[in-house]
Amino acid sequence: MSNDVSNDMHVVPINDLIDHDLIEPCPCFPAIQPVKREDGSFGWLTVHHSLDGREQNET
Repeated sequence: MSNDVSNDMHVVPINDLIDHDLIEPCPCFPAIQPVKREDGSFGWLTVHHSLDGREQNET
C-alpha cells in the first residue's frame, strides 16, 4: 500500500481511545480493501477499528 493518502479513503472512529494513524501502520490493525474507481483504476479503503470496543454494541 502506498504512503500517499491522497488516493486513500479512511473510516476512523470518532472520539476513540487513540488517534488513528493514516500514514504509518495503525495499532488498531485496520481492514484494508481495494476499491475500483469509475476510471478502472484502484484506490484503497481503510476501515479502522475502535479500541474502546464500541463495535460489540452495534447491530
